[in-house]
Amino acid sequence: MDVVSVKVDPATKRRMAKFRDINWSEVLREAIRRRLELEERFRVPIDRRRAMEAARRMDEFRSQIGPSEYDSTKEIRLGREHRRRVDAGRRPTR
Repeated sequence: MDVVSVKVDPATKRRMAKFRDINWSEVLREAIRRRLELEERFRVPIDRRRAMEAARRMDEFRSQIGPSEYDSTKEIRLGREHRRRVDAGRRPTR
């Protein structure tokens, strides 16, 4: 087996030390395997013909439904303003 070193911050290391029964090397090996499987599954070569057909079909669909009055930018701003107000109410007072 090859060796791969991983650095963690001191606080994480202290937390890991509390669980001496856990084989952290095996935890990391398994996490790396899972991530590799995920990346290999999603990073497949793009079938250009299928992608172009999908884009054509989306354009066709958009032309059928026409323009919209919906303004996503406005909704995003409203959501952010609401979140700021809620977060401001949760901040501890000094």
